[in-house]
Amino acid sequence: MVDASVKGHRERLRQRFFTTGLQGFHDYEVLELLLTYSIPRSDVKPIAKCLMNQFGTLAGVFDATHIELKQIHGMGAKGAHFLNLIRQVEVRYLASSLPAKDVFNVPNKVKSHLRFLLQGRGMECFGAIFTDQQHRQLATEILFEGTVDRAAVYPRNLIKRALILDAKGMILFHNHPGGTAQASSADIQLTQVLHAACEPLDIKVLDHFLVAGTEVLSFREQGWFTE
Repeated sequence: MVDASVKGHRERLRQRFFTTGLQGFHDYEVLELLLTYSIPRSDVKPIAKCLMNQFGTLAGVFDATHIELKQIHGMGAKGAHFLNLIRQVEVRYLASSLPAKDVFNVPNKVKSHLRFLLQGRGMECFGAIFTDQQHRQLATEILFEGTVDRAAVYPRNLIKRALILDAKGMILFHNHPGGTAQASSADIQLTQVLHAACEPLDIKVLDHFLVAGTEVLSFREQGWFTE
């Protein structure tokens, strides 16, 4: 049985959202609202505040693993699964806006897509957005995963995947789990090697993005990309 005061608070919170959206909501109230749909018979305000205290920001909460979320008192498996689901839906939403569009015309969507795809991963990952001749997305794939500070990248495997997809272009991407927003000399050298290897096959390396924390940096924009 839900306490009447808790039930009333839930309804008022939902009504605020129905009336004004999230305008005026504190971040913990956003979490509180979401948790009312996954934790049915508890006062979820303390849980929401505990999540913010533990992970610092909404991004930190949604980047947290299922195990980390379950450790918050009152969350349980269902609440943790629900917040993980919200994150995965956002990744799918952003990915769905890319096909049939020139990726150069939607750079912010590309950056958001990659940030949600890679942010919060504890290991370094490397992948590519494969495109057709008109720079329209064919696929986004993480191809290599490694340790906290490096991922072994095999150019042959990357090029093989591009050929299978009949891709004409690639936007490379990788993350720095430690949050260092600076390409290393190895990152830049790898980009040059891949560019040189792809060129005879009529596959163009369009850019390379680095995801570091909440930042997504373009090698071209930062002057790290040299052809």
